[in-house]
Amino acid sequence: MTRRTSLTPIARVLVFSVIALIAAIIGKSYAQSDMNDVKAVVTAYHAALSALDAAKMEALWVEDHSVMDIEPSAKSISLGWNAVKKTFETEFNAFSELKVTQADGPHIQVKGDVAWSTGIANASWKTKAGDVVDVFEKRNGHWLLVSHVALRVPQ
Repeated sequence: MTRRTSLTPIARVLVFSVIALIAAIIGKSYAQSDMNDVKAVVTAYHAALSALDAAKMEALWVEDHSVMDIEPSAKSISLGWNAVKKTFETEFNAFSELKVTQADGPHIQVKGDVAWSTGIANASWKTKAGDVVDVFEKRNGHWLLVSHVALRVPQ
């Protein structure tokens, strides 16, 4: 075996290793970028809630039949954008002030074009607090909410 022929397999392994390493780095940067984008939606969502601003809320949600929302005061699940929007409008009309702060998290997982966020967000409009779970979907390059669940923290 000549030196050239013995180096060829080694060179191939090195080239493939470098390509795999670059692909892993690029994939990780995309995942981190997506995680940062989802975190920005969580922050904007809490700001829209705190501002009691339904218009800001609309920019953060998928507006079709696939969305759902569960609020601490709700007696049922809101299914579909029209029901979710009505829930927020009703909730916003019921409060004179709402303050939402992230106490833990958000803990974000991204799998392709779907991401979910868990954590604890404190919501105060008197003395109530909630545990929040949000699911996001990437549509046309933007992360949007498809599911929100807020539960009362056991007393």
